[in-house]
Amino acid sequence: MEQSDNMNTFKKFIPLILGVVLVGAGIFTYFRGNELAKVCTEKTTATVVSMREEFDTSSNTEGMRYIYYPIVEYQVNGNSVRKELGSGSNPPAYSVNDTVEILYNPNKTEEFIVAGENQNIVWIILTGLGAVFTCVGIFLLFKK
Repeated sequence: MEQSDNMNTFKKFIPLILGVVLVGAGIFTYFRGNELAKVCTEKTTATVVSMREEFDTSSNTEGMRYIYYPIVEYQVNGNSVRKELGSGSNPPAYSVNDTVEILYNPNKTEEFIVAGENQNIVWIILTGLGAVFTCVGIFLLFKK
């Protein structure tokens, strides 16, 4: 009986822990995005050269089983840089041979952001979800 009570108490902490982790990830993403936006100042055109497929174990929907991550290539001072975009999607946001305007860091040419892409959306989603889970967790802790 005591073990069951301990497990129920632990289960009450799960939303709170998840919420704090998501808020932390959102804050980290915010500062990392701002850092990249400050240093990625040089504009160029990248070409989508291939796609990486990743099986999505969280998807229950037939046909939505893969996330597609575009791999782009661009030229900087005669050197070719090939790198995967930071986010994937289904359906794919780009096709092979599409061009993408990017801003890259002239001091670390492999660091880049997609020009015009809203860098805030990820941290807003993470922080928002984290806040919801944190509130639910706090509610569950104080609920009698």
